[in-house]
Amino acid sequence: MKSMTGFGRTEAECDGTTVTVQLSAVNSRKQAELRFAMPRELAALEPDLRNRLRNVVTRGSYTIAIDYELAPEKRKQMVRIDAEVGRHIVETLKKLAEETGIESDIRISDLLAVPGIVAEELAPPLGEIKQAAGEALEGALNELRDMQATEGEALRDDLLERHREMGDLLAQIKGRETEAVLHYRDRLKAKIEHLGVDLTLDDARLAKEVAFYAERSDISEEVVRLESHLQQFRELLDSDDAQGRPLEFIGQEMNREVSTLCAKSRETTLAEMGLALRNELGKVREQVLNVE
Repeated sequence: MKSMTGFGRTEAECDGTTVTVQLSAVNSRKQAELRFAMPRELAALEPDLRNRLRNVVTRGSYTIAIDYELAPEKRKQMVRIDAEVGRHIVETLKKLAEETGIESDIRISDLLAVPGIVAEELAPPLGEIKQAAGEALEGALNELRDMQATEGEALRDDLLERHREMGDLLAQIKGRETEAVLHYRDRLKAKIEHLGVDLTLDDARLAKEVAFYAERSDISEEVVRLESHLQQFRELLDSDDAQGRPLEFIGQEMNREVSTLCAKSRETTLAEMGLALRNELGKVREQVLNVE
């Protein structure tokens, strides 16, 4: 079992070019969402990196931040000074100074302020960056997976404990069902006697009312289905490839049965147990949303 949340960061180098990849993942009920944040000049690398991630992630929201730093000698090659334009500007300004009688005092700093004189080529060595980015992505993904696995084990432990508590509550509810019907019969008889009507426990009218109550409050089917769902839930938790979607589905099925059980539970103690079961199931369903 893996959590959907995690973080990983790795650097890789190729021929002096260093690429840093940072991965962060958070919960999402949709299929895997991938968001890239990288310099515009690296946009051509995104499809390949996206495909690599698609092959290993199933769901969750992932942000992939990529940055790079060229080797000093490559950074020098990236800087271009347009000397021809510079000379043209100097000559033009000198001529203008002569024609107007203005003193000419042109400095290098003046030229550097002119757009286009100094420019950075937007064509980094994509081959090197792609290789380093692939290695860094693999390392960051491994770190993220380790964190997701660690958090996943904590999730499994918590879900196993809540599964046990739900099983205990369901066993108590199952054992209370017959007692609840007898309790209703005794309360009904006491109320009738309070009204001054003499009625024995084997009176047909009392038996008919108790039978009607028992039929309306019969939760045996819900209990059986819940026991089955809990067994399936445990089997998923025990499997090596437990995933969030199947766990979510079983949680929805259990919620349906628990809601019906609570609606049928009219005896106070039984109703309280049903509410406790629903409360515990709510916590389970919240935790399952964190499972990849």
